[in-house]
Amino acid sequence: MRVLILIFIITLTLVSCKKTTVDPPKNNIPEGATPFTDNDILFVPYTSESPIFISQYNDTLKLNFVERKRTQEYYAWDQTYFTFSTDANLKMELRLRYLQSDVSKKTLAIYMPYYDNSNQLRTNLFEMPIDHANVEQSFFANAVNFYDTLMVAGTERYNVYEVTELVSTDTNKDGPKNFSKLMYNRTYGILQMHQKDGLVWSLN
Repeated sequence: MRVLILIFIITLTLVSCKKTTVDPPKNNIPEGATPFTDNDILFVPYTSESPIFISQYNDTLKLNFVERKRTQEYYAWDQTYFTFSTDANLKMELRLRYLQSDVSKKTLAIYMPYYDNSNQLRTNLFEMPIDHANVEQSFFANAVNFYDTLMVAGTERYNVYEVTELVSTDTNKDGPKNFSKLMYNRTYGILQMHQKDGLVWSLN
């Protein structure tokens, strides 16, 4: 009887000491890619400031800072939001993410709001790699140009991305207030915004 009790106690001890299997935490980083570093995050320089833009007709547009969310997802590693001073329904988003067609690319996607010809609120996508090396041979060859120095609205700027829409807008979803081009660098963020009606907004 004592032997049976001893065997039972030993068995119970071994079972209780057995390690339980714990599922590893979900990895939001694509295979072969690396996490965004602090330096990568600084590719979007905004923290709380609300930049002001002036048109060629001396009109003023302020991008009102809303929030910055430090998400860590494949599709949205970091998100920054602004609303337009001219219309609070126009909400712009800057999103650091991994390019879905090339998992090794860390990119900045900028969603620009506009009203189409039917007065429906839409967004247009502009996207650029945060590393400009070999951009002219990359997926972005037809959408992004990079300049070491460039005059933008009469001011010499450094390391400038000239970005056109990533995918051409369908005619039935287009409109004159849609954006056709952005100028951007990591020091100031958006330097210039071009609308299809010819209006150009330059950082003040």
